Amino acid sequence: MQMLSVRKRLYVPFAYKIMVPYLLLMLLTDALIGYFSYTAALDSKEEYIRTNMERTLRQIRDNTEYQIGDMDRISEQLFNSLTLQRLLQSNESDYQIYNNTVNTLLPQLESTLKLSVNNIRLNLYVQNEKLKEIYSPETLEDPFIQGKQLNIYHMSRIVNEPWYLKLEEGHMGTEWSQIGTDQERGNISTLRKLISFDKYGATIGYLRITTGLKDLFQSVDSFTLSEGTNVMVLLEADDSVLYSKMRQAISDEPSHLAMPGQLTIKEPLPGTPWKLVAVVPEAELRKDVQAIRNFTILVCTVSFIVMAGLGLLVARYFARKVGKLVSLITSFQGGEFGKRVRFTSNDEFASIAGAFNGMAQNIEELIQEVYVKNIQKKEAELESLQAQINPHFLYNTLSSINSLANLGEVENLSRMVSGLAKFYRLTLNDGNMLISLDKELQQVKAYIDIQTIKYGDRFEASYDIDEQLLCCETIKLILQPFVENVLKHAWFEERIHIRIVIAQEDGKVIIKVIDNGIGMNTARFHAGLTPQGIPSGYGIRNVEERIQLQYGPDYGVHMYSRPGIGTTVKLTLPHKKQ
Repeated sequence: MQMLSVRKRLYVPFAYKIMVPYLLLMLLTDALIGYFSYTAALDSKEEYIRTNMERTLRQIRDNTEYQIGDMDRISEQLFNSLTLQRLLQSNESDYQIYNNTVNTLLPQLESTLKLSVNNIRLNLYVQNEKLKEIYSPETLEDPFIQGKQLNIYHMSRIVNEPWYLKLEEGHMGTEWSQIGTDQERGNISTLRKLISFDKYGATIGYLRITTGLKDLFQSVDSFTLSEGTNVMVLLEADDSVLYSKMRQAISDEPSHLAMPGQLTIKEPLPGTPWKLVAVVPEAELRKDVQAIRNFTILVCTVSFIVMAGLGLLVARYFARKVGKLVSLITSFQGGEFGKRVRFTSNDEFASIAGAFNGMAQNIEELIQEVYVKNIQKKEAELESLQAQINPHFLYNTLSSINSLANLGEVENLSRMVSGLAKFYRLTLNDGNMLISLDKELQQVKAYIDIQTIKYGDRFEASYDIDEQLLCCETIKLILQPFVENVLKHAWFEERIHIRIVIAQEDGKVIIKVIDNGIGMNTARFHAGLTPQGIPSGYGIRNVEERIQLQYGPDYGVHMYSRPGIGTTVKLTLPHKKQ
């Protein structure tokens, strides 16, 4: 009796036994959650700052590109001006040159100056000594106080300048550089060599457009940033500072971009030798860390207490119902789908009961659906294999080969036989349905080569291919039906042209077959995609079904056509490497 009494006192229900490891797990979980929450908060803040700074740098980049484009437009307009070309190479009398300078050259240059939204100085260095120099003397003051400036000099003034020697040996594009007094005055110049369009690229002058760094990079100063954050414009070559939002001295050494703890974000300026760099100090990244840590500890403590209390309630509730679920799960596992779970409560157990009640029916429906889809897929594959061996195409090709042999055209005969062999070798593909885009392109090229021999110069084909996509996977024989369809139904003039494009859009592979044939209306095309559609749409329907069966309804065939203009067939495939 005493032993029975001890056993009764020591008895602990299973639901309460699991509470001890549950509480230990909760304590460990809260500790880990607290630690990772604290770390995630810091990472989140850093990511938030990074995201904002990247967005800011992109906006600064866009604004700066507009300012740079303003300068480039002026340079490009003058470089391509035929009027300026004639004036700079004029051999007329002094009076006529003077008259042209006053009435044509100066108005054109002044009109070009007005294209800039900022104050700039335009210096034109001319080879023609007959043109008179027109300039305002430079002072040590800000050259843009009086607004935009225009100067015309002879090239003899700059023949010993380092930038002239460098530009003389360089390309015909624009060069950005700080020359002369640019650095001390906070300016920068874009330089360009002017060449003769009539004298085989002979140099006729040089163009220098100078603007203030503050105007060119005004967007750097326009954004409000957190304390201590700096945005700079650096030279790509050596990371030296060209312009900085913070005016205090900054080391020109690259090491200032790699200070421990700070966040450095870079954004290139395309088409220039510069890049944008934002530097966020460590103090800004660690701001409010103490508050985050205290809040995390408080949340974890409260969470542990609350979860411990809830755990006791859940353990008792769980103990009553889990036994019933276990027995029903065991029956269901044995294949007895006819059994059903019944709970009167409206909670997770009721949801489990609903899941059990629908599982047998769902499994049966899924089996039926998979079975039907597999049959459809096999049928589509069978139709594809039937379409691959086109007796009519083979008969016509062999007939053409016979004609070439009778005519003694050995070279065309060899090409056609080789093309036919290559076409069927790639078509069969060892029985595999999936091939690379490269092989699919080779297969349709072989078909086109055969047709080119047959039709001569009446049929042309061109290709616009993104080579990086040729390794992607596709279903075989999806291009040839559309090329064949063009030759059968789109031809209405003496010549026809087909263009095949392979490109990438929104992460998908896009293939286009474009012709300049008779075109067709959209309703006729979509009718060809239905099983009851027009007979000539069999190949199109076959391609549509095979693509969607393999990759899903998001992919397939679309058509854009206008009668009398041509047709574009667009195939959408996933970007999936073979």
